[in-house]
Amino acid sequence: MLKVLEATGENRDAAIENALRQLGMDRDDVSVEVLDNGKRGFLGIGATPARVRVSYEGPDEPVQKSAPAPVEKKAEKPVQKPAPRPAPTEKLSITTEDTTPRLVKPAPKDFVPQKLDGERPPRRERTERTDRPTRTDRPRREGSRPRRERIERPITPSVPKEREIIPVSEAAMKQAEELAINFVGGLLHKMGIENEITVLPQVEADQLRLNIAGPDMGPVIGRRGDTLDAIQYLGSLVLNNALEEHVRLSVDTENYREKRSESLERLARKMAMKVVKSHRSMTLEPMNPYERRIIHAALQDFNGVTTYSTGTEPGRRVVIAPENGYRSHH
Repeated sequence: MLKVLEATGENRDAAIENALRQLGMDRDDVSVEVLDNGKRGFLGIGATPARVRVSYEGPDEPVQKSAPAPVEKKAEKPVQKPAPRPAPTEKLSITTEDTTPRLVKPAPKDFVPQKLDGERPPRRERTERTDRPTRTDRPRREGSRPRRERIERPITPSVPKEREIIPVSEAAMKQAEELAINFVGGLLHKMGIENEITVLPQVEADQLRLNIAGPDMGPVIGRRGDTLDAIQYLGSLVLNNALEEHVRLSVDTENYREKRSESLERLARKMAMKVVKSHRSMTLEPMNPYERRIIHAALQDFNGVTTYSTGTEPGRRVVIAPENGYRSHH
């Protein structure tokens, strides 16, 4: 069952730490949504705390059923049974603490009480039973729930796997070029953006590369390439719905893809050096699958760190952690 907890702190990291402290969980077990980054203010005036919302999986709460109303029973009169008659050789003795009559046999005539002079009787030595089953060998009672084994969760680095390349025929590639240029050009025309689309030299046997040129490519790129990724995604859907062969489409403008890749590689190395120095995990900002693969590939051979992804799309992030195990997150 998905549960939500909101927490505040001096800054975003403090708010996250406060939420994890309340839940008693690690950073990998929750997903964090920043509601307010907060403000420092001037000399403490006008400062507002940061606020985050933490989502985590919790156990389902049992549904309490209302107990049925008690049924009043009529008081029954107790049935008095006659007391048994004692045997002739037995004597009836009644103690002051308990008013229930008990039968006590008289002591034999030759009985002599023995007095211990401050010494306790020898304690019987305890012997180990070899026929008693151990805890693991004992059979479980019928109807008891089986014990759930604890599962350790090791770090599983999300290293990109080698992709199988299936070559595309020349006729299919020509048809893909025509479809992609018409679709992307028509889409940009609807957006009111002047453009010129060219086909870049083919690098892989199943990839079609397009480059968009124009006086203002800022709206085409969007915030961190979101618009460019959306154009590329829609173009891929058009190609693979119309063609019998699978063609991968890559759309670029002003060499944005290469610049973004170099920027992410520098960021990955910078964060990895901080992790090695502080021995604490670092969580990066949310990225799409293409950018996350760049981070994983850049740190694949970096000594002392490992990388893995956490969260769900579109807020999935890359975590750079010390290679010796989990640590607290920064």
